[in-house]
Amino acid sequence: MSTVKRLSMFRVAVAVVAVVGSGCATSTVAGPAGIATGSAGAPARRPPAPGVLVKPAALVFDGDGHFAFVDGKTGAAMSSDDVVARLSLHQVVVVGEQHDQVHHHEAQRRLVQMLANAGPGLVVGLEMLSWDKQSTLDRFNSGELDAKAFSTAVDWKGAWGFDFGLYTGIFETGRASGASFLALNAPRELVRTVRKQGLAGLSDGARAQVPELDLEDEAHRRWFEGVFSSAGHPLQEAEVDAFYLAQVLWDESMAARAADAVRAGARQVVVLAGAGHIAAGRGIPQRVERRLGGNVLTVQPLTVDADSVDRVIGQAIANADADILVVPRFEVEIAL
Repeated sequence: MSTVKRLSMFRVAVAVVAVVGSGCATSTVAGPAGIATGSAGAPARRPPAPGVLVKPAALVFDGDGHFAFVDGKTGAAMSSDDVVARLSLHQVVVVGEQHDQVHHHEAQRRLVQMLANAGPGLVVGLEMLSWDKQSTLDRFNSGELDAKAFSTAVDWKGAWGFDFGLYTGIFETGRASGASFLALNAPRELVRTVRKQGLAGLSDGARAQVPELDLEDEAHRRWFEGVFSSAGHPLQEAEVDAFYLAQVLWDESMAARAADAVRAGARQVVVLAGAGHIAAGRGIPQRVERRLGGNVLTVQPLTVDADSVDRVIGQAIANADADILVVPRFEVEIAL
């Protein structure tokens, strides 16, 4: 989610994100409870974050000058053309956000436009809506509802909570460019039941909705525990287990829906989700990669000012936050 320190414990448990694997030659199998038990070894996973601070190259604000792009591994400056070329190589692009940051949503809107310009068949996957909202989303996709009517019909405030105005441009640009939108999230009641009662607490029908879960990624588990610690929420181990199960259910559900869209014929899927869901590529991205055999690119808009820009970029590279970092021109105000 945007920033876990600002979220209530309930929001962390249910939305299961903080701020919330790799190409797969191994196989995992879903056990009777829907947990990936592993058959030919552990799932392939992204490497750990390097932890080494890198001084980024001078930023290049091309185009209209609102954003610069940085290679998330080397710190090298990228042009818009570089970004378009790199985006085109991947079936799935996962773009993070801090939910309340206007610049992040404008960056997402532009990335959706870039991807849609490559041709028909773009699907925009949304953390913000659970899959039981898809029928209403389909009414928007078909043109039956405009953005404002859609937000009312889907009860955006109740479903998500953050101002729809932050996302309006994404919906309008996406549909005008021929993209369709897909709800990715598991319903809150499903996640809540799993957190409180475990998978055993689900009805047979609800259990059938649970995707394959990989609960054995120690690097992801350590990151998750660190989120609670830094947010001032000390927990007993059993509580961490419960919250982590809910977190993984959340991530795996979104990954499964995105992968299914590719299998169903989408030319490309762009997933919009909170930064915690893509941290070091271990939330949604590597879980998509496990299903599709790789081919996922991550993009993360940053929040910076003139005094912090090099430090924030350097830390994002050290943390392996994303393959591409998007830096807003901090002296330029963006009105949505």
